[in-house]
Amino acid sequence: MTQSAFLPLKNCLATLTDTRAEDWFLFMRARHGMATVYQTLHQCFGQGTVTTQAYTCVTAINPILVAGLKPEYGDIDPDSIALVPDFAPLHEQTRAVVWQNTFGILADSKAALLRSRVQSTPAIFLEDSAHCVGSMLRDNQGEPLADISVHSFGVEKLLPTKFGGAIWINPRLKERSPQHQRFVEELKTACAGVRAPQGREEKAMRRYFNQVRVLNHLPQMLSAPLRKTLIKTDRFLAPIIPLEQQGKLDRAPALPSKWVADQALSQLNKIEATRRRRQQVQHVYQEKLRRRLQIPADISDSQALVRFPIFVEGATSANGAESLFSFLHARGYYPGRWYRPALFPGVKDYELYNLDPELSDLPNTERLIESAINLPTQESVPRAQEIVSLVNQWVGDNS
Repeated sequence: MTQSAFLPLKNCLATLTDTRAEDWFLFMRARHGMATVYQTLHQCFGQGTVTTQAYTCVTAINPILVAGLKPEYGDIDPDSIALVPDFAPLHEQTRAVVWQNTFGILADSKAALLRSRVQSTPAIFLEDSAHCVGSMLRDNQGEPLADISVHSFGVEKLLPTKFGGAIWINPRLKERSPQHQRFVEELKTACAGVRAPQGREEKAMRRYFNQVRVLNHLPQMLSAPLRKTLIKTDRFLAPIIPLEQQGKLDRAPALPSKWVADQALSQLNKIEATRRRRQQVQHVYQEKLRRRLQIPADISDSQALVRFPIFVEGATSANGAESLFSFLHARGYYPGRWYRPALFPGVKDYELYNLDPELSDLPNTERLIESAINLPTQESVPRAQEIVSLVNQWVGDNS
């Protein structure tokens, strides 16, 4: 199996984004694509840093570490939940700058400011579009801003698929310099050489949904050791494994199986309906939630969010966020804690990740992490209205 086996899926991604199919490359998971990008960066440009944010998942940082590069964190803008363009670290050792479309928020004009800073350096501008597959940051002329754009079909993303990821390589990147041309050529070669999934991995991907259903219905004293055994024997491909909280990749980068690609293609063909349903739900949240809860200003009706972020304000925001989480969960609704703590779901060795656990130089990041809670957008509109009613009740009772 090679990249050429996924031409229908590549054609679909190209149509959605007004790009070329030949510039898309598929992986078992988006993190595998990121690891391939960073490893090639290291080979072509040498050791250095990658500017990113701490308000993210640990699986977005591990590919930097396994490539031999060093993460460097910038503070985030509360309205975009992405890097503050003017203050993101950028220097001669910067190899890449990551703009994360957190939850699916696309703050094009702010991203363009940071892109303009990156353009005058050898660093690449990488767009993490894992939360909004098929969407890209654009400039005023409608052209993609990113040098590399990363997309995901994985668990807890926009589509109901569980595996698969893709990267897009901007064909204009090779025009920046001979070194960038070499990078593009070597990256395409690396993508073309990614291994096929093993038989056990293919079976595990197919069985994932049923495995989760069984594990969730077993008592904790049975499900925990069974889950651990299945992960250890590579028969359950969990979204995040313990090894990934220690700076490692879950496995060597691999291609998706044909079954995974077919699932992704089927869902991408229905993506507009999926986006509309999520937009209807997020509209309910945006219009009806009490304003004591902070809502990022860069959320717009044209976006389709994978989760709707809200932040509990006040001096006891950390306790408030967990209190609201528990209040909703006890009533049969399932909010999320993304990304509380930093590098979600957390790490033991902050030094390994080059992160100050106190987030002393990242005040916005610290505040948002303390107060974060996010609401599901895959719910029906009536369920969303019930969630809003409960959230507003909690706000009223805790004012």
